[in-house]
Amino acid sequence: MKKLLSCAICLIFISNVFGQEKFTIPERTPEQKHQTTMFQYHAMVAAGIHFAKSQGISPYEYGKYVGDLVAQTWNNENGFDRYVNITIFSLENFRTDADIPLEIIEKDDSSVIIKFSAEISGKYYPEGNPSASFNDVLHFWQGMHERFADKLGCSFKHESTEDLIIFTITKK
Repeated sequence: MKKLLSCAICLIFISNVFGQEKFTIPERTPEQKHQTTMFQYHAMVAAGIHFAKSQGISPYEYGKYVGDLVAQTWNNENGFDRYVNITIFSLENFRTDADIPLEIIEKDDSSVIIKFSAEISGKYYPEGNPSASFNDVLHFWQGMHERFADKLGCSFKHESTEDLIIFTITKK
């Protein structure tokens, strides 16, 4: 009887082990999904910058190239308002609930200044990153946003410190 009971328990155990699904969809929190998406985005940006630099192209020039590719898919309607809203929307998507909120420090009908923490993207480019530095990314952003702004009838500039980044968008 003990052998029969032991065999039955072993069979149940073996069927449970081998009956488990090999591939499952994980259950993750929104924060985990956001962190993974941000890591993937920044890995792609770093890879692109790294490749561009290997071809003798600066991060700024590479940003202009990417900006031209993306901007050509847009129409020019509501240029200034659209560009400001796209920029705020994108920056807010980078930010986690734990990050410092974006701040619009000045706005009128022809100019908007947005301040945000460098941490929302800087944390993905630690010192010594072999693909791209955060400074490379800032130059990439400058080139890309100049093209976006130009397409939508605006001008763009950014300033940065170790902790903060300020985007200024002005209607031409």
